[in-house]
Amino acid sequence: MKKLIALFLALIIFLGFQTPVFALVSEQSAAIQSLVDDAQRRSRVPGISVSIVVGDEVRFFSAGITNRETEIPADEETLWELASVSKAFTALGLLYLEEQGLLSLDDSIAVHLPGLTFRYNGQPVDMQEVRLYHFLYHTVGITQQHPNRVQDRPGPDTLQSTVEALIDAELVFFPGEKFDYGTKNYNVLGLVMANVTGQSYESFMEEQIFRPLGLTQTFANRGHAKSTERLAQGYITNFVYWNRQQDSPESGGSVPTGYIISSSQDMARWMGIQLGIVTDIPEIFIPLIPRSHIGNKSVAAEYVWGMGYLYYAAGWIIRQDESRVEHGGNNPGFATYVLLFPEEQIGITVLSNGRAINTVSVAESIAGILGGDLGARYSMFIAQIFDIVFTVVTVLFGVLAALFFFWSLRRKSQNKKLPITKKRIVLILIWSVVTLAFGVLMALDLIHFSVFSLYSQLTGITALVLLCASITWFVATPGRSK
Repeated sequence: MKKLIALFLALIIFLGFQTPVFALVSEQSAAIQSLVDDAQRRSRVPGISVSIVVGDEVRFFSAGITNRETEIPADEETLWELASVSKAFTALGLLYLEEQGLLSLDDSIAVHLPGLTFRYNGQPVDMQEVRLYHFLYHTVGITQQHPNRVQDRPGPDTLQSTVEALIDAELVFFPGEKFDYGTKNYNVLGLVMANVTGQSYESFMEEQIFRPLGLTQTFANRGHAKSTERLAQGYITNFVYWNRQQDSPESGGSVPTGYIISSSQDMARWMGIQLGIVTDIPEIFIPLIPRSHIGNKSVAAEYVWGMGYLYYAAGWIIRQDESRVEHGGNNPGFATYVLLFPEEQIGITVLSNGRAINTVSVAESIAGILGGDLGARYSMFIAQIFDIVFTVVTVLFGVLAALFFFWSLRRKSQNKKLPITKKRIVLILIWSVVTLAFGVLMALDLIHFSVFSLYSQLTGITALVLLCASITWFVATPGRSK
């Protein structure tokens, strides 16, 4: 009897200390699939693939197609550009090289790239004081504001040419002053890694990072990904319904920042590694994973609306309360997002071959469903809302511009002049100024137009300029009557 009681107590103690194992019930799986289907339909992206890790359990959900020409269904083996989610892989590669003793995050950038120079307030920066960790944590002063000058440089687009385009760049702030995200920072790190290893960034990542970690469907070399015939085609949606193919520009020179390619299947393993669930990896990586999640607190956290205060870690964004590890990305034809809850051992990855989808909403809604909210819904992406608004503006203002132009012609065809009053002169001046103002706005939009821009925005502003010009001509046209 005593043995039975002891066994019973031991069982209670054992069960009491176990981490609860979460299993997706059928209602949750159905709700997630419905959410994924709804997100793909409403966003009008061609395809979407989701991987979910909850403890030891892995699930995949997909909707749509990988290519509008072949109509191959999207699934967990489809390959997608990871966009800025690539940075976590690059950062791990950098930490790996430091662990190998080939570099230190405290190294001056001048040691590795002596030709790279920056300026601040018009004066040369002492590059001896610019460290590798400044680039890792986005505290060097290179931000998203910096124009891409690679297109102005002769020769092929390579990692070398991308970094050379930053020579003599004017920093937005002094190195180490604050955190301000700038995707080009990781191109610099990629070139450092290539120089240190004596091999290309692509081959180093595939041979020494991806394959040892068991990521057999993850590629830094685009040619290798294409050879599998599983690579999705990227698309851009404009004017609500128009989808056009978008090949990624500069992928050769920006792989470390945003052009690593992977599948939902590999991303599930990657999340398992990040959460400490997958342990069949080389021992050298085991301490590097939690280290990559430590936010850089040498500078103040950055406040982002809707997310709160954030720190940047090694390729990951960390909430101030450290409850989440996450990162999203947008390439011209792809959108991605990875969301990890370390304490709950939950990971969610969303991959798509269209930029119009709100990947954050998909991940957050899935998290809600996992938490018991089966009614969680997809919220439309702000860029898609803008596209709808500018499409309506294009059509509406375009029609109004044509009408005012037609009315002006009719006025001009009448016989008797009407007097030009002071009121009309004032109206002519006002509408002329308004037309000029919107004309300047259109010119600025044209100057900064890129593959990330909305065509509907450009046409909407153009329609507005034409409308203002037509109204100006209508007011200025001498009125006549029979």
